[in-house]
Amino acid sequence: MAASDIPTEYPPATEEDFQKFMHACDSTENWRVCYESKDGTVKVWDQPSEKSSINLVKMYAEFPDVDALALYDTLHDADYRKEWDDKMIEGYNIEQIDDNNDVGYYSAKAPMGVNNRDWCNERSWRVSADKKEYIIMNHSVIHSKCPEKKGCVRANSIMAGYFVRVREGGGCTISYIAQNDPRGWLPTWLVNTVTRTYAPQIVDKLRKAALEYNAWKEKHEPSKRPWRGMK
Repeated sequence: MAASDIPTEYPPATEEDFQKFMHACDSTENWRVCYESKDGTVKVWDQPSEKSSINLVKMYAEFPDVDALALYDTLHDADYRKEWDDKMIEGYNIEQIDDNNDVGYYSAKAPMGVNNRDWCNERSWRVSADKKEYIIMNHSVIHSKCPEKKGCVRANSIMAGYFVRVREGGGCTISYIAQNDPRGWLPTWLVNTVTRTYAPQIVDKLRKAALEYNAWKEKHEPSKRPWRGMK
């Protein structure tokens, strides 16, 4: 996707957008299994894309001991992400569109010899009425208050997101989908290989972060959770 194809407007996500994302999370059509843990609780798939040489990657994981809402909060909280995401450089809100949509900035460290990457993304989220399903999804946009920064290559999130669900028997499950173009000189085959091998590596880190979130939040502005409408 060329820079000219990245949206310069930020309309809130529609019901159709959420349904399309949920369908992608649950569909098995055209997805190729890349990895499955011995106990079957973690799986990774990929799928070629008609719109980009960058493949879509999907991960599914079960967390029997993690509360769904705690995981949802963990994924939202940029301040907490600095505690558990050792790749993160900075992240912050640029524009609040409405109660369930915003534009934000995120930058991440790259391996030695590769420029760091950053993103300007529109993020959308929602919680089901019965509080058993939680969705966060994003895509890159161009925003006047988020110019490209010196020392970083501006990456493009074509589509990415998390679908967290309450698990029967306790805990939760998470589905993660990403189609992310890091741009720069990196060859496509390397990007596709690294992305599908990296996905299962974040499972243990994310589970640990979610288990520790509530205790951390009690000491760090516990009433501040804008994704829940708590300012």
